[in-house]
Amino acid sequence: MTQEWNLDGRQIVNWKTCDWQPYPALDGGDSNLEWHPIRAEAGPGNGYYLLKVAPGGGAKLHEHTGQEEFIMLAGELVDGDGTVLKEGDCVSYDPGTRHRTTSPKGCTLLAYIAAPINTVEGDDELDTMKAGRKVVNWHDAGFARYPSLPETADPIDWHPIRANEETGEGFYIVKFHPGSSSALHEHTGVEEFIMLDGTLTDPDGTTYGTGDCISLPAGSVHGSFSEKGCVTVAMISGPLRTLV
Repeated sequence: MTQEWNLDGRQIVNWKTCDWQPYPALDGGDSNLEWHPIRAEAGPGNGYYLLKVAPGGGAKLHEHTGQEEFIMLAGELVDGDGTVLKEGDCVSYDPGTRHRTTSPKGCTLLAYIAAPINTVEGDDELDTMKAGRKVVNWHDAGFARYPSLPETADPIDWHPIRANEETGEGFYIVKFHPGSSSALHEHTGVEEFIMLDGTLTDPDGTTYGTGDCISLPAGSVHGSFSEKGCVTVAMISGPLRTLV
């Protein structure tokens, strides 16, 4: 039987058990930051990685040249305008955002940074930041049927935060019902997601559990099954191509 899936290059890290190292990227941070890179290189600050902020730490004023998105996993982070981002918040900022952050009690987050971060000086431009910021907490998010499923596919729900309904690109919350599967599909760009609740099994038999952070390179092919249901947050950087 011909193998219909391709999961070469997949990376899996659980944020609760991973190791931490000093954060090396030049985004205006300091020694109060640690990270665990999943798909990231030291220096420009872009990629997919876990970030831990020590109590009293944070990031000085910096600018994002591309999309910034992250999920609050533990603790609280205070944005430049005083907004408190708490556990469960899924946060998206438009390119060009300038802000600084603090965490009085410490926090852990999972970041998707699309382009290099620049250290800057001057005005925070808070109005622009607030206009381009979206915050949704997955615990109380409303869900609707995922719009671009094949007619024969099992029902899967989503909550779009920044998303293209036709291509499947973007940043969104996904909810699998118990016993449901996603249709076999190919990722033309990178797919990255975190398991927030429940379990999800890929066609090679690998089962992801709560806390797992998964990175799949462009060209990955799979369809996933959830025996008891699950909730994930996904970042999809290129169009999805359904294969059935």
